[in-house]
Amino acid sequence: MTLLCDLAFKYGTDKCPQIKHHYTEVYYEIFKDRRESVRKVVEIGIETGASLRMWRDFFPNAMVYGADIVPESLFSEERIETFLCDQSAGEDLVRLIEKVGSDVDLFVDDGSHQPEHQVLTCLTVMPMLDDDVIYVIEDAWRVGIVESLGEYNWEKIGFAGKTFRDNRLFVVRKRR
Repeated sequence: MTLLCDLAFKYGTDKCPQIKHHYTEVYYEIFKDRRESVRKVVEIGIETGASLRMWRDFFPNAMVYGADIVPESLFSEERIETFLCDQSAGEDLVRLIEKVGSDVDLFVDDGSHQPEHQVLTCLTVMPMLDDDVIYVIEDAWRVGIVESLGEYNWEKIGFAGKTFRDNRLFVVRKRR
């Protein structure tokens, strides 16, 4: 297990293998050598705030922003700020990026899990973000959504032997 897996388990997010997914292992490999340099993380989908707290603890110099459609999920803590945002509404997504800025290091879509919302969010947000952003779509159960992301590089990461139909990540990057 990695430090990120341990933090995910500590806070109770399903991103870790001890609870459900193996996402933290992927995130750890991407960011293990950049922990200190990450300054801004945005995640759509708050629920209890577990993953926001995980990100805050893993990236010691980052501000972490969360966005959700459910007003009751919003909260504020040290280095965490949350916003009301409907990811099915492009204008809400634009306002979110206007609030947090374009200099995002990691953007995570763990919101509605609806393929049409995942595509809309990516196609709305990616052009507004800096070129070196790592954009991740979690719980992508419809593989075909990436065909709509043609102008971006993407990598599908599935997990062999896992029975959850939503146990898939897409890591999206801008073409250079």
